[in-house]
Amino acid sequence: MLRALSIRNFVVVAALDVEFDAGFTVLTGETGAGKSILLDALGLLLGDRFEQRQLRPGAERAELTATFDITAQPAIARWLEAEALEADGELLLRRMQDAQGRSRAWINGRPATLAQLAALGAQLIDLHGQHAHQALAGADAQRALLDDFG
Repeated sequence: MLRALSIRNFVVVAALDVEFDAGFTVLTGETGAGKSILLDALGLLLGDRFEQRQLRPGAERAELTATFDITAQPAIARWLEAEALEADGELLLRRMQDAQGRSRAWINGRPATLAQLAALGAQLIDLHGQHAHQALAGADAQRALLDDFG
């Protein structure tokens, strides 16, 4: 479960810290309110590729951080252990992109690849938005749901 999201120098946002409570979260608001910025930042933490235009104009680097509570997700704990990225019920993802185009990522303070972020992201969260890919359409997600039900 996503607990907190921190954004620095991303698109038009200088600094933003958002905390989430347990349960279902919905982002609503007028066009231009910043919903897509939050989702784009979360997507980058889950393995999407940075685009240089996402760096806030005049900034040296963008920094994104998300904290997840994974106490109820043993499959993620096993994945982290297999990748030597163990966590004690909490998962910290961090991503930076500098003005020269260099991007770096960390999982629980250890350097990580985009492939690792994407593999972890697929297990952590499913983002749904207008015209967005939805995991339920994938054979792997359908098989996992069927296995869980059976």
